Amino acid sequence: MQNQNRYPLFFIIVFLGLLLAQIFPLGQTLSTQFESFPLRDRFISFTTEFRLAMGDHVFHDALVGPDGWLVYATDRGMDKFQNVRPLTEKELGDYEKSLLDFNSLVEANGGQLLFVTAPYKNTIYPEYVPAEIRRIGQTSRLDQILNHIANQTSIQVLDLRSVLLEAKTDAQIYYATDTHWNDFGGFVAYQAVIEALQLSFPELSPHSISDFKISAQAPKQLDLAYIIGSTSLTEERVQFQPLFKQTARKDSMVLPSGRQVTFARNKNPNLLTALFFHDSFLYSVMQFLSEHFSRTYYVDMQAGNDMLPSAWVEQIQPDVVVIVLNEHFLDLLPELLSKGRSGIE
Repeated sequence: MQNQNRYPLFFIIVFLGLLLAQIFPLGQTLSTQFESFPLRDRFISFTTEFRLAMGDHVFHDALVGPDGWLVYATDRGMDKFQNVRPLTEKELGDYEKSLLDFNSLVEANGGQLLFVTAPYKNTIYPEYVPAEIRRIGQTSRLDQILNHIANQTSIQVLDLRSVLLEAKTDAQIYYATDTHWNDFGGFVAYQAVIEALQLSFPELSPHSISDFKISAQAPKQLDLAYIIGSTSLTEERVQFQPLFKQTARKDSMVLPSGRQVTFARNKNPNLLTALFFHDSFLYSVMQFLSEHFSRTYYVDMQAGNDMLPSAWVEQIQPDVVVIVLNEHFLDLLPELLSKGRSGIE
């Protein structure tokens, strides 16, 4: 405890010493000076590693949970985990209307809509959230939305929680130092999506895990480790390599917003056409999905206001339209469908 009380003072002394050792141009603000500080990245890394060594578990937008798991801990994320503020009846009504309007658009253009909810890591691995962060409400926003859509509409919905909770008993399916699922989790989601579509399109059939060689790539700094500035918390990435000959080729276009639109074309032109609206959780799943469709369009739902979902549906007129949105951003769907982008990254 005594060491923990001393280390903030040590941190301040080191920080001031390094700053005073530099000669900064006149007219710059302190924040601008720090951005151009020659040892900035090393200093951040040193500070983070020192704090971790001293047992600090609280960082900007992240917490260190049991076994060194990193938990994304923005105010928004913790509110959702703790079920602090449920959605109002008006918000649920707006949600229902936006989905029904979009479903009508999809059907008018010859397609079928599947709405997929991807749970956040804290939902699948609550045991790694620090015990001090306790749930307050009994019902999550995810439960509210799914129950309302099931009771008020006939839209096909796929809740991935059950298959992921089952899969985690056999393998780690989310990264410990990242917000996303790994390829194991992505593969489970892929199989569930294809099986859900199979109800209307019997010709679709997912690959089995035996169709892939599973290997581990070299350890790498992933997103939550990057957020807190740690270079020591690296993690092996799981990679699925197909043992079959792939027939789809994809390419991506990076937009001014920094988001991507990805296109895939299959050598077999007789397959279905699919349009996926998604967030970052789908990027690791694309490699599996594209093999099942003649043309596949993947549109990041934060792409921007000039990339409205309705325009994509009207121009492509796909057989299948799938929305895959993770739990963290799920309540933003009405805004995303109407504007093509939300104000929250």
